[in-house]
Amino acid sequence: MTVKLDTEGIRCIGVFESLTGAGVKDCVVDNEANKVIMVVKKGDMGLAIGKGGSNINKVKKLLRKEVEIVEHSADIKEFIENLFRPAYVKSIELLTKNDKICAYVEVFN
Repeated sequence: MTVKLDTEGIRCIGVFESLTGAGVKDCVVDNEANKVIMVVKKGDMGLAIGKGGSNINKVKKLLRKEVEIVEHSADIKEFIENLFRPAYVKSIELLTKNDKICAYVEVFN
């Protein structure tokens, strides 16, 4: 799958990586919600957050946006669980149709 980023996405990744030291696999910029979602490399979550949230707070201040961090995983079910954190995922059912995957996720209330 090819990921296409616009100049704002590339800028956000550059700022994030330089301030945190964490590697970014992908980024979604939602201007309507004034939010950026960063998908960081597996194992880089601690770097991204920083001690006491120092790194992520610097990024939020510089970008002037809310920033959400999701840890990447090559395992699709683990990645989906990471997307739903901090909710506890009870089950994930994956259905494939016409080369597309649909995930049904059940979380505990």
